[in-house]
Parts: sequence; structure tokens; C-alpha cells
Amino acid sequence: MVGHEPPAVSVVIPAFRQAGFIERCLDSIEQQAFDGSIEVIVVDDGCPEGTGDVAERHPSKPQVVRQDNAGVAAARNRGIDEARGEYVAFLDADDRWRPGKLARQVDRLRATGPALCFTRYQRVDEEGRLVDELQHPAMQLRATARELLWHNFVGCSTVVVHRDCLDAVGHFPDSEALRRGGQDYALWLRIASRFPLIYVPEVLTDYTIHAGSRVGSDAVKNYQGAVRAVASFVRWDRAAFRKLARIPYRAIAAGHTARLARDVWRNSGADAGAWKRAATAAWHSLVTTA
Repeated sequence: MVGHEPPAVSVVIPAFRQAGFIERCLDSIEQQAFDGSIEVIVVDDGCPEGTGDVAERHPSKPQVVRQDNAGVAAARNRGIDEARGEYVAFLDADDRWRPGKLARQVDRLRATGPALCFTRYQRVDEEGRLVDELQHPAMQLRATARELLWHNFVGCSTVVVHRDCLDAVGHFPDSEALRRGGQDYALWLRIASRFPLIYVPEVLTDYTIHAGSRVGSDAVKNYQGAVRAVASFVRWDRAAFRKLARIPYRAIAAGHTARLARDVWRNSGADAGAWKRAATAAWHSLVTTA
């Protein structure tokens, strides 16, 4: 899939303990109705069960890069460093694209210039069956940088971004705090503060929900990752945050806390343990100075 000329799109796939999913992930790239050239970079992040070995046997012959385990952000960043494409797409090893995804997004990006493009997605189980009928994000989403401050509506495996955006703001931030969640959101905020967001309101990605997946329904973990990401953005460029938010960081954190309360009620009802855990997380985020 890689020729002598630079590819149009570089697909970066971080992989850790995903040997059971990587083959169908790569199949979904092969099935893209895209007339440009694609290179696929699988970063085996110290996989003990040999996800990189499975990828190397795939008919598409992706480039497999191996490194000691360093975490998902470091793996994605290694893939970005290896990428030669004008556009960089992210796809987790346990997720899949639907045919036509790349073509739709690259067409939009070529018409816009440097930008970040994302799509809707649905959640599926390990057999590819829909977990629920929900589609994310909302069809009527206003895809602006200011709206992104209030909630992360960008699914990582849906993203195709112009290389200039990454060169301008850097790669995925990899602090100790963000390794617990929020690294992708932190990068989207940085990009959105300087470049357009393009929303393709079609379900073109399937997120796989399983025991080891990073996309889950734990409201507290999602909340903690969100407030860490916003705080990281404030520290990265305080002037950009002030221009976008027009209100203090704690007010944004309070908005995320209100979303947390809604999600805990939806998922756990009046369960005292869930509310205690949520309250502890909220207190910590609201007293933290970004």
C-alpha cells in the first residue's frame, strides 16, 4: 500500500493487547473506497501477546513499529513521527471504519485546507453487533472550538487531520496526569484553537466495547479525563483559552461537573457509592488551579 511517492493518508494504529482485533481493524482500511494512496503504521507498544506479529501477517502489509510499552499517547506520537502522508488518520486497533470514511473526509479537508475532520460513530460489541442505537455525537452538533471546551465530541478513531495542524501545535500531550485519560481531548483543544473543525454527520466508525477498551461508560473516569484535558489546554496557551472561553477555568470545570451528575444519575440512579466517588472527583477538579 506504500509507494515511492508520499501517501495521501497515513493511518496510525497504536496497539497493546489487541491481537484479537487488529486483523478486522486492518480489513476495514483495506475496504475503504478511496482513490488516494494509504500507508498504515501499526505501533506495537510492547504487546506481550504479539499484536505486531498478527499485523505483519495481514495481506495489506502495514508498517509495524515496535517499542517498549510507553502508553497510547507515546505510541500514537511514534506513529505520527513515522507518517509521511499529507493527512494523518487515527484508528485504535480494536475499532473499525466503514467503507467510504476516508474518501468523505479527505474530500472535505481538500476543500477546506488545514483542519481536523471527524465523523459520528456507534458502539459495537466484540462480534460487531450494536451495543445500543445511540449515535455520537448529536446530528445537530455545533462543531466549534468553544463548544469543544464544554464537552469532547470528537472520537479519536474518527479523526483525519492535516499534517500542518500537528506540526503547528505538537503531538499528543503525554503528562503523567493525562496518561490516566484525556490525552486525545487535550490535543483536539489545541488544534481547534488554531484550525477549523469539520464535522461529517455520518456514522462512519464503529467503536468496540470490551473488557480492555478505552471507550467505556465510567462517568467518573470520563469526567476526570475531561477536566485534565481542559486544564492542560489552559496551561499550554492561557491566552487562547481566555479568548475561547471568555469565562474562568473553574466555570468550565463546573459545566463538566454538571454533565458528570447527569451521567451518574443516568447510569447509577441513587447508588450512594457512585455518588460518593463522583463527589470526590468533582471536589478535586474544582479546587485544582489550572
